[in-house]
Amino acid sequence: MSPRSRDTLVLAAICALALALRVIGLQYGLPAVYNPDEAAIMTRALSFAKGTLNPGNFLYPTFYFYVLFAWVGVYLGFLLLTGKVESIAALQRLYFTAPTGIYTAGRALGAACGAATVALLHRLTLRVADPRAALAAAVFLAVAPLHVRDSHYVKHDVPATLAIVVAYLAIARLWPAQRADGPTSRDALLAGAACGVAFSTHYYCVFLAVPLAFAVIARHRNDGVGAIVRGLAVAATASAVTFFALSPFILLEPLTAWRDVVGNREIVVDRAVAEGAFAPAVRYMDMLWTDSAGQPIVALAIAGALWMLATSPARAALLLAFPVPFLLFIVNTAPASRYLNPVMPFVALFAGWTISQAVARIRAGHAVFWVAVIAVAAPSLYGSIRAVQFFRQDDTRTLAQRYIEQHIGPGSTVAIQPHSVMLMPTRESLVEAVSQKLGSIEQASARLKLQLSLEPYPAPAYRLIYLGSGGLDADKIYVEYEDLGGSAGLSRLRSLSVAFVVVKRYNNPDPATLPFFDALAQNGRRIAVFSPYRPGTTAAEQARVDPFLHNTDIRIAGALERPGPMLEIWELNASGS
Repeated sequence: MSPRSRDTLVLAAICALALALRVIGLQYGLPAVYNPDEAAIMTRALSFAKGTLNPGNFLYPTFYFYVLFAWVGVYLGFLLLTGKVESIAALQRLYFTAPTGIYTAGRALGAACGAATVALLHRLTLRVADPRAALAAAVFLAVAPLHVRDSHYVKHDVPATLAIVVAYLAIARLWPAQRADGPTSRDALLAGAACGVAFSTHYYCVFLAVPLAFAVIARHRNDGVGAIVRGLAVAATASAVTFFALSPFILLEPLTAWRDVVGNREIVVDRAVAEGAFAPAVRYMDMLWTDSAGQPIVALAIAGALWMLATSPARAALLLAFPVPFLLFIVNTAPASRYLNPVMPFVALFAGWTISQAVARIRAGHAVFWVAVIAVAAPSLYGSIRAVQFFRQDDTRTLAQRYIEQHIGPGSTVAIQPHSVMLMPTRESLVEAVSQKLGSIEQASARLKLQLSLEPYPAPAYRLIYLGSGGLDADKIYVEYEDLGGSAGLSRLRSLSVAFVVVKRYNNPDPATLPFFDALAQNGRRIAVFSPYRPGTTAAEQARVDPFLHNTDIRIAGALERPGPMLEIWELNASGS
């Protein structure tokens, strides 16, 4: 077998491993969706079925939403064509009655993007390094725990990472050493267009402009200023045209887009740097070192970046031209480990190059190379396997939902907190909430009207009251914590005929909830507790380990048996305040 054929088979095995890690546990939690970002993203994508491609909101560019809509649409079309559902109306009802298939399809897009990124990273590393480095880089990204975890979500970050690698493949064509006949103007056009696709997937991909400009300048450095300007103009124009072609309503509604981008900046950036610029940097560096690709891989990547800067500075500068500015930006944002996904291919690439160079320096054989790769990747593989197995465990909210449906009668009034147990609201409680918020049911959204028209209506269903502040949703009635506890006791809940209360417990409770919890202990009876911790975990250890939630950066600690918060179900006393 030729070395090329052998490497192809090895790459196929690596990609199969990458896909398996990203598919195992893909249906966690379903039919309940415990990551609020997933629900918001899927709702926005499916809203295009109403007949307009205008999302009406530009917190993100729209290309990913279009792809997700088409991807899920293929699944729904398959159901219709094969007779698994009877009509378009039945397809619409699936979102409310049986969303498991819809969210599985959406998550499968993330898993496919994650595995594809592994394959394309191999190709990119081949262009800028050597075959051994390419295989090692593919292995390291395939088993990177952060990338594996986030490939299970309906979110932008893993697809955006794929778009970044594709853009770098196109940018690499501009690199003078990549082609015997030299790059052409068509290469600048393709590189700019590829960057436009990435930018239209997520705004933070705009930092691809740095390596794009660097490659164009390097390509034309001997051709004069005019050639450089023309090359930059071609690449920039291609990028802008592609971006607006894939997110057209940003151009048509610039004021709305600006409003949303500014609002997002206030949440993500302004809040993070309230204590000073780069204040979140320490937290990000900790997540990069501990939670991203595994410490051996990250250590090799740092060493490799420094080594390449010393031995091949131009190539290192090209490869660092995106991740360095990107990191400088995100360390001024509210800490979120998912933002590190676009850095993962570069971490894997530099780590793979380091091993390849080290093996070549000592003139070791193929066996030594693979022993080194496997030894470095083993901790990350273990972490990824542990994470996907953890995802397969029932969430505490799933356990609580089963208990409620088995022990609490349908139609009962239950007070819950947002992002808690996913209970079906009764038709009557939806009408009650909409009437209070909007005045009449005629003012309800198309989604709510469709839910109200379900026949038969999903069962069991409950009259739901939500605890907390905000309450902007038209389909929810909220009671604020300031109206509970103290002299008021639970009278506000009793006035709403609440019979049961489901509460989440955290190691660091919100002080605003404490009076309510005191009143609940005095006027209620705890009937069930659902813990995420392993049996035998001490109270002291529980106090040190926070529960894992899918929309947070909490680590999957050894003390945790399953996802979800600590949950308690209380029955209110027949009498009391």
